Amino acid sequence: MKKILLIAVVLFATLSLNTLNAQVKWGFKMGADFSNLKIDIGGIDANDALKTKRMITPRLGFIIEVPVNDELFFQTGVFGAMKGIKFDSERVVDGESVSSKEYEVILCMDFPINFGYKYDMDGAKLFAMAGPVISYNIYSTLLYQTDGKDWNNEHETIGTTVEDTYKPLNLGINLEGGIEVSRFQFTVFYTHGLSNLSNFDGGTIKTNVFGLTAAVKFGQIDSRRGGYRR
Repeated sequence: MKKILLIAVVLFATLSLNTLNAQVKWGFKMGADFSNLKIDIGGIDANDALKTKRMITPRLGFIIEVPVNDELFFQTGVFGAMKGIKFDSERVVDGESVSSKEYEVILCMDFPINFGYKYDMDGAKLFAMAGPVISYNIYSTLLYQTDGKDWNNEHETIGTTVEDTYKPLNLGINLEGGIEVSRFQFTVFYTHGLSNLSNFDGGTIKTNVFGLTAAVKFGQIDSRRGGYRR
């Protein structure tokens, strides 16, 4: 898994150097994620038991796009994102049971590797892309608020031992589509996590995220075609 992450980082760095080439476009991308953790413990669906809901969080990152020809392209990048769930529960405070709002949060870096196709509509382009996503989990915590009072948290660890809550690496598949107008891209996406993040025997934790994004790319605009000059 570490070798896969290293390959992704090297690939991203190599493409970053290629931004000196006018054909390579770079830009910024941001959006909103609607994430979920699918949790199964010994055959028990924890999501159903806790009545969990998707967590809405921001996404922000940097993209690089390499055209193959007028229709085909390759896009990668790096994003900061949060994945998790929210649910209502109860905690014991000063010997009394009180209601609490709980947020299970994983902070991660996403490295997507997408291959796509664009369809020119005379001024705008429809496009779709898909590919693997390598996520590196860097921090995790359980945020909670009891009885409407101040927020608190329980720190969770990330590693590969049974004492750690989550594994550090998560492989997934991304499907994304949208429209491109001049420098701007607007997309919807779905990313399905394939890796089991749980270190516990009999436990399964997998991610899935859908979201909305907007991106702005930099380069020389070809006003006649609504895109970039090659």
